[in-house]
Amino acid sequence: MAGNIDAVIAALRVVLDAAEESDEPFVKVEAANRWIKQLPGTWTGRWRKLMLKGDGSGDARRDEFVGHVRAVLAFLESNSKETPATRKWWSLRRRSGQQQPAAPVAAQAAAAAAKPVKARPVNLLRVRKPMPGVH
Repeated sequence: MAGNIDAVIAALRVVLDAAEESDEPFVKVEAANRWIKQLPGTWTGRWRKLMLKGDGSGDARRDEFVGHVRAVLAFLESNSKETPATRKWWSLRRRSGQQQPAAPVAAQAAAAAAKPVKARPVNLLRVRKPMPGVH
């Protein structure tokens, strides 16, 4: 996971250099936010305070943008070793961490297939008839 954070730090440094060298008075906030969204756990809202908010068109003043990206870089560099690991996503069958034996399941399936299935009679009075004029 530290590799993901290091990659985001490197990308934000490139964005910061490009913003500092630019003569534009406004910078698109998506230039930094798309890299912040790559941090592990972003989907759960863990890094949402690091996102830069722009005006209605998605722009921010260049000096605010540079200051924000510097602060994000400082935060990520100081906390990159202390970030907790993301949760593992387990399938529903393996929640307990122990693998369930496959033999009893296979034996139950074989026993169920060996039993003859009796067809139930159909109650013709309960069969629904189509409404007139619908079909």
